[in-house]
Amino acid sequence: MRNHGITLIEMLIAALIGVAILALIASGLRSGTDSLRFVQNSQLLTEDLRAAGNLVSDYLSTAAFVYPPGTTLTIGSAGGYTVRNQRTNNNTWQIGRDPAVAMLRPVNPSAGEFRFVMVYALPRGWVTSRASGAANPGLDPQNNDKWLLYIYEDSFATSGVALPNGLPQTIPTVFGDSSGRLLADYVQPGGFVVSYPDCLGFDEEGIATLIACPAAPPSPLQAASSAARVVFSLQGEIRQGGRDSRVPANPLSFQAAPRNLAKRLSDITRN
Repeated sequence: MRNHGITLIEMLIAALIGVAILALIASGLRSGTDSLRFVQNSQLLTEDLRAAGNLVSDYLSTAAFVYPPGTTLTIGSAGGYTVRNQRTNNNTWQIGRDPAVAMLRPVNPSAGEFRFVMVYALPRGWVTSRASGAANPGLDPQNNDKWLLYIYEDSFATSGVALPNGLPQTIPTVFGDSSGRLLADYVQPGGFVVSYPDCLGFDEEGIATLIACPAAPPSPLQAASSAARVVFSLQGEIRQGGRDSRVPANPLSFQAAPRNLAKRLSDITRN
């Protein structure tokens, strides 16, 4: 009479089926975990970019002067990794051409005290290969091509006779007493776009008005040449699992009009 017990072959087949089922379950759990992690990272990145954009907008809104397109600025030291322009391979930047926006914010205008602020983009791989300690945002080789948003701040005081609103007669374009610090991570290459729809102008009565920004600002730079409205956008991008994903799906848009610009020509001319 045949024994109806489980044979060794049947046990092996059952074991293989069990292993296959466990592998499918593990794969599903791993996929679900990766998806959840991506959603969480996307939310954090969107919040970081929005916070950075709001900060830049607030700074611009209180600026006493916004550097117009065509201005060449030199910031920090020539060898500093936090100020290196990828295009020029040094610490000089051209507003309107490079991904940057710069301004002078009042600290104590009556004493001629202002703060220079510039926000700009650096390659992520460049920074992570040189930064140390808390200044390093973290190695992530698959995202070396992404951008970091940096902010550079430097205080200065007007030397000599100041204009009525406290600004110097010649707007400075060289700042070397500071270094940049990280503002936002995982910006899409080309994802920080700045435009200047209007610049400061004055009518026949010396009242401030808006004009199209000239192709090139005067040299030396004057207070009357300030940009009067700035529009910029931020788009994040992160590579996970060999695939680039834009975060958020559409760029975040911002615009600001500085409220501390000269209201009359007499505010920026000496009697």
